[in-house]
Amino acid sequence: MATCLIDIFEAIPSPSPESSDRPLYAVMPVPGHTNYFVGRDNDSLACLLVSTGGDCAGRPHPPIRLESLDAQFELRCHLKKVGEPEQVGVFTVIRCRNDDAETTRYFLSVCETILRMFGNSPTRTQIAKGVNRLAAIFQKIRQSPTRSLNGLFGELYLILRSGNTVRVLTAWRADENARFDFTDGDIRLDVKATGGRSRIHTFSYEQCNPPSGTIAVVASLNVEQVAGGSSLRSIISQIESRISSNADLVLKLHETLAATLGTGLNDSLSRRFDMRLAESSLRFFYLEAIPAIHGPLPTGVSDVHFRSDLSALAPLSIEALIDRDPVFWDFLPKEVEV
Repeated sequence: MATCLIDIFEAIPSPSPESSDRPLYAVMPVPGHTNYFVGRDNDSLACLLVSTGGDCAGRPHPPIRLESLDAQFELRCHLKKVGEPEQVGVFTVIRCRNDDAETTRYFLSVCETILRMFGNSPTRTQIAKGVNRLAAIFQKIRQSPTRSLNGLFGELYLILRSGNTVRVLTAWRADENARFDFTDGDIRLDVKATGGRSRIHTFSYEQCNPPSGTIAVVASLNVEQVAGGSSLRSIISQIESRISSNADLVLKLHETLAATLGTGLNDSLSRRFDMRLAESSLRFFYLEAIPAIHGPLPTGVSDVHFRSDLSALAPLSIEALIDRDPVFWDFLPKEVEV
């Protein structure tokens, strides 16, 4: 998209105070998309307005109202553009109910993906589907985080450095209960990040006793937050740029981020990480070779986790992994110091 929605939004003046008795939106069009407007409502909150044209047969989708987002379908709206007379039209209005700058920026960023999904002439069904996915993302960012920020950075770092971003993101965990971070065919890949200089990580019994016939590997790296590093937001943007033509996959990226970070999302996006440390410390090991509990567990024992020190193990080379299964060519960086 040539112009970011946040740039359009910031250029829009707030509606005049006398308009508070009716749904008036100060708007600007989205370049190249005749059926979309970025707007501010009477409270100056960010909105995306989408026209469905003549596709209004039957009853509209019921409204959605969440703590940080709401959507009204096929609402009669008064639109005010700078220097033009007021217009009236029927739009689906997706609104960010939080005036926090970071939440607004994130809302409009995800809306860019929704816009790409809809296309220039969206149908009622497409709009409802996209809005429901956006609502699901905003529900997740009201929940508690499910994983550490360092761990998420490790996963995103591997996605960013991978040879095939689309394939790796497709293989990324479908839910928070997934045993491995990445699953593709016979490949099982988990990422472990530690904030210290040691190579001690926590594993589950199931990870170190993978299904028969699979190749289970752990990517181990050191993580450190530094003032001059790369922000999580910039890392996510780089990943997005590589998959921009696949709007569904971009939404999966945001859905997984929201489910992982929850209420910590806004704060996490500005955190900065040492990319050189991540690169220099990245190592790979077979999960079946690390110090672990192997073999059957006693009857009645489950959910076993333990800490293992990998510092004495010889790491695997990228070439050896690719020789074992060519799928690793798409998953792993091509240049890693070992």
